[in-house]
Amino acid sequence: MNTDDANIVDDKACQLESWVKSTHTSLERWAIPGCNLGGEVEWSVGGNAQTDDGLGKTQFWVAQAKKRWVPVGENTVGISTTLGAMATRPALGNKPEDKDYYFNVPVTLPLGQDRLVHLNAGWVNHQTLGVNRATWGVGGELPLTARVIAIAETYGEAAMGTRYQLGLRMWVVPQRVQIDTTYGNRIGQPEHERWFTVGLRLLSPAFLP
Repeated sequence: MNTDDANIVDDKACQLESWVKSTHTSLERWAIPGCNLGGEVEWSVGGNAQTDDGLGKTQFWVAQAKKRWVPVGENTVGISTTLGAMATRPALGNKPEDKDYYFNVPVTLPLGQDRLVHLNAGWVNHQTLGVNRATWGVGGELPLTARVIAIAETYGEAAMGTRYQLGLRMWVVPQRVQIDTTYGNRIGQPEHERWFTVGLRLLSPAFLP
């Protein structure tokens, strides 16, 4: 999900989030590892390799820190803040890298029986464009069985349109290995802009000193 939740990986543990995103004209391959070294902060550094019929090959690099202020509880609304940066290395070597800086506030509302609603409000600075824009997201998780979860979200950036995703998550190994798949598109856009994703998430037990 693009809409972030307020939780972070367990203390002294790590995770790897990876996925492939396919559109009519492009293929993205993402991998973002993250660890909680203590202090209720999750540190993540990763990126992707992307091929596009019109642009060729592009690389994205992202680094972020996510601070959890209030953990999500059965009757407790969770609150976190995320600060990050992304650099884009374009296919054409004569173009400078694009750099973006972003801030986000994920809030998670528990609705009981592991049903969750996630709300995001944030801001992004596109240095190359010289503009600042508001960002937002609303997402939900609905358990269908003990291991299968339905997910849905809508999210966007000011002046960039509204997007949505629908999909399923499945725990292959509970709390350790999860796979997911989604379908998404931009509202009001033709079907050739739609995308599909398949993801793998790995969670470790606590092992860091």
